[in-house]
Amino acid sequence: MKVIVASMSKCGTKTLHKCLETLGYTVADFDRHAFQDREEWKKILLYGSTSEQFHKMYDDIDAVCGLPAFYFWEEIATAFPDAKVILTTRSDEYVWLKSFQNQMHGLSSSWIKRLCYILTPTGRRTREHYRRCGRVVYSCPPQGINQNIIQPNEELLRRRYREHIASVVSRCSEKRLLHFDFRDGWKPLCEFLEKPIPDQAFPYENKNAKLASTLWNLELYKKMTRELYVGAAIISALASFTCVHLLRMID
Repeated sequence: MKVIVASMSKCGTKTLHKCLETLGYTVADFDRHAFQDREEWKKILLYGSTSEQFHKMYDDIDAVCGLPAFYFWEEIATAFPDAKVILTTRSDEYVWLKSFQNQMHGLSSSWIKRLCYILTPTGRRTREHYRRCGRVVYSCPPQGINQNIIQPNEELLRRRYREHIASVVSRCSEKRLLHFDFRDGWKPLCEFLEKPIPDQAFPYENKNAKLASTLWNLELYKKMTRELYVGAAIISALASFTCVHLLRMID
């Protein structure tokens, strides 16, 4: 582990992810946390973490970002003492909150997405993962599908945002931390990571929460969709077989 992104969701983490990949890092993001490492994160969210758990998950990873890893930035930094920490923020807490809520709403805005969360094994496990994250990271109680982070206490969320930033700035050593502003482009990031500046434009990912519409191209959500369609096909076949059987009995 070389880089820990301590930025909260909706603070440009997808842009940072793209930047780090461009610089040659392998990055573990929220979809890996919710899919490949879900059981390990379940233990951490319920019972607390150890350095051994983070080494088990991330010894083959160069950088980590996304929910819920950003919340455990300090524990991950302890497990990997040579890793550098990057923090990005929004212009203010109200801008962050609006962007956060828009994205959370988009993640379950269609009936197909809602059915995936309810009817598929992967969807149900993913929903429970997000609920655990909501309880621990945002102190939001479990409710309906994603409701725990779509319609929570806004004052509480804003306070969580302020507290998280203050915690990173105050608890991480200045030498180890880069409080990065995307408007500065590649230079401060590359100097901090001791990497040459790429010969390409600085990327900007997930602008206007477009991730909500492209999320389903990730393997985690493709698996949910496949399970939904397979289940629907099986139910349809069983219904057809039952109807034919009943018609034969009537004849």
